[in-house]
Amino acid sequence: MTAEPELTPLERRDRALARLDAGRRALQDSLDGLDAEEAFLGSRWSVWEVLQHLDAESFVEALERIAAGEQDMLPPFTSREERLRQDLEHLDATHRRLRAVMSGLSEAQLSRPVTPPNPHNSFPGLTLLELIERVSGHAATHSRQVEATRKYVAAFNAKERAITVAGLGNGDPAAVPLQVRELIAFADYTAGDAATLELVRPWIRGLELVIRPDNREEVVSRLGRETRAGLWAVICVQGSDPAIADPTLLALARRHCDHVALIT
Repeated sequence: MTAEPELTPLERRDRALARLDAGRRALQDSLDGLDAEEAFLGSRWSVWEVLQHLDAESFVEALERIAAGEQDMLPPFTSREERLRQDLEHLDATHRRLRAVMSGLSEAQLSRPVTPPNPHNSFPGLTLLELIERVSGHAATHSRQVEATRKYVAAFNAKERAITVAGLGNGDPAAVPLQVRELIAFADYTAGDAATLELVRPWIRGLELVIRPDNREEVVSRLGRETRAGLWAVICVQGSDPAIADPTLLALARRHCDHVALIT
């Protein structure tokens, strides 16, 4: 096997630029056709998103200006369409700036150390070239994340705030449909009786809710509230067709949620 020729620093930079552009194209492709409603759907908030939401600095500053007579009222709320447009334009502008910086780096600049090693996180010290080589694949990685999120937003009927009721097949883990496994992995809540939850536990990433004879309505009512709030819920039942396997549970789901999606 012929060894790959060693690249010069500038050739490695150019390779990183090509990777950066490919990642940008992949991200743009993953965002193609995205509407403002879909952009704000997804699974549970991360801690970072909660902290960002709680950062009220601009609100406090506006109140200070109003109190001082420097401003009459709060600015109008930005619509989702306008917010999405602004964010995408900002993303484009930042990409152009990053590409301009990368393409202008000289060989001497590329060899400059820019990050100290962090042994606590097993993170090595990097040169500027090594750093941009890592950064160049960032958009491509997240484009796959966008594609997966959009896929499951559609699968969960998230715009309709639907509860998904899924049939698991004959009770054999190998018979659980792939679509059901993937949905459970993205769900904020997975509910079912104890035996059913045991069957699907390898794929659960969110919270489990055990359904018993004495709490069926309580659990389903909670899931109805959670889905109306934008979270994703799956109720799992034994058997291929939930309407046959547990019609009472299905009726409860329809009573407490406007939209119920069935997977058979």
